[in-house]
This record gives sequence, structure tokens and C-alpha cells, in this order.
Amino acid sequence: MIRLLRGSIALCRLNKPIGIYLIFWPALAAAMLTTDITNDFRVLIIIVLGSILVRSIGCVINDIFDKDFDAKVERTKLRPLASGALSKQEGWMIFALLSVCILVLIAFTNFQTILMGAIFGCLIVIYPLMKRIFLGPQLFLGMTFNPVFIVHSMTNGLSIASVILFIGVFAWVVAFDTYYGLSDIEDDKKLGINSTPLWWKEKTQKIIFTLQAVFLVCLYAIGRIYSFSNVWLLGLVLISLLFFLQYKLANNEEHLSAFKNNNFVGLLMCIFMFLETSYFA
Repeated sequence: MIRLLRGSIALCRLNKPIGIYLIFWPALAAAMLTTDITNDFRVLIIIVLGSILVRSIGCVINDIFDKDFDAKVERTKLRPLASGALSKQEGWMIFALLSVCILVLIAFTNFQTILMGAIFGCLIVIYPLMKRIFLGPQLFLGMTFNPVFIVHSMTNGLSIASVILFIGVFAWVVAFDTYYGLSDIEDDKKLGINSTPLWWKEKTQKIIFTLQAVFLVCLYAIGRIYSFSNVWLLGLVLISLLFFLQYKLANNEEHLSAFKNNNFVGLLMCIFMFLETSYFA
């Protein structure tokens, strides 16, 4: 039992919560645009639990499909399925349990959210296969682990602003996951796995810059739509500085650090979103 519990925590990456944060921050930002989270704790609880469950199930299905690949890579060879600490059958059992938990959670929303959740659920299952058949799997990730539409459907706030925020988060996710891909580029070459760094080659950093610029422009547009104050612009400047820091880290071959730095990007976005929607509205 203890073996299964420890293996489940590692399989879901609960001991490495960066992925949870990178789903939670855009989900929280999306919620703040359409509801008062200080008074609607139901939405906040669903977002917190949903971020944990969605990231966990994404890791589990990824490790099930990539079991043989992971065993050949130094960074991933000790993952529970790759190392044999858990069997593939146990992996599927954990996947089924997480699926039930997600279904129970989403049942507390509405029909529109349930339908949206079903669509994104299918994308989550398909995502691990994209690195085998699609040149830029990070582009698929940008759509799959992008919570904006689900959150806005839950709060009945689907609008043009939803589309703009979705595009912005998509660009941001692709950018930071490309940094993550740069850390694995040599292993991906050996295994024949696709990634945006292998696709974009020497243009990778320029495209990351472009994607980050798209993210900032979308946030600026959101500010215009909701008549945010100049404080919002200060937030965008601070985020820009973080992107510059990521560039410096990447230049020093610290790609994982550049990736993880995006936790602070999401945190800043939510802090300034909270200020604008709660104090300067």
C-alpha cells in the first residue's frame, strides 16, 4: 500500500507542483474576469482541485504512453512506470481513479462546462501521442492545458475576451514548454521524438520572443476591454522583465530554470488581475 501511495505521488508529479501552478494561474486569472472569487469560493475550490487533477491525469497518461521512452532518458528513467516501481496496470488504475474524480468535480458545474471538459479530456489523452506524429507537440499542449474556455463556461462568461485570453495563454504555454523542450533536445534527437526546438532550430529563441509578445499584447487587450487602470501596465512591464530574465537563463543553457520562472509570470498576472478586478474596478 505504501509502495502504491509513493508511486502514485511520483506518477502524478505531486512532488513537483510546477505544472499545477502553470495550469492554476491562467485558470484563476480567467475566473477573476467573470466572477468575484472572494465571494464565490465554489469556483475557487473547483479551480484548485481541477488544476491538481488535470495536471495529474496528464502526467499519468503521458507516462503510460512514454514508459519505454522514459526508461532510456537519464532525467526520466526513475519515473515509477519507467523504473518498474509501478506496473502499467497500476498506472491505468490511477488514471481511472483520477478520471472518476474529475467527473465528480465537473458534475458541480453546468452542461456547457461538462461538454467543454469532455472535449479537453479527449485532447489530454491524445496529447502524449503528438510528439510521435506532429512536428510541434507544444502547439497541441497550448490548446490542451489551456483552462480559459472551461473556466469561462463555468462562470457563463464566454466572450471575445475569452478568445483573446485563450490565444494569449496558448502563446505563453507554447513559449514556456519550448524552453522545457530545449532541456530535452538531445534525448529527443536520439529517440526520434518531435518538439518545437527541433522544428524551429536556430529560430527557436526568436519565436519564443514572438509568442511572449503575443501573450503581452493579449493581456494588454484584456486590460482595454475591461478598462483596467495604468497599474495593469506596470504588471505587464514586470512580466516583460521576467521574460528577459528567461532569455538570459536560456543563453546560459539553464532551460529548466527559464521554464520554471514562468510560475512568477503567472503569479504576477494574477496579482495585478486581482488588483484591477477587486480594487480598481
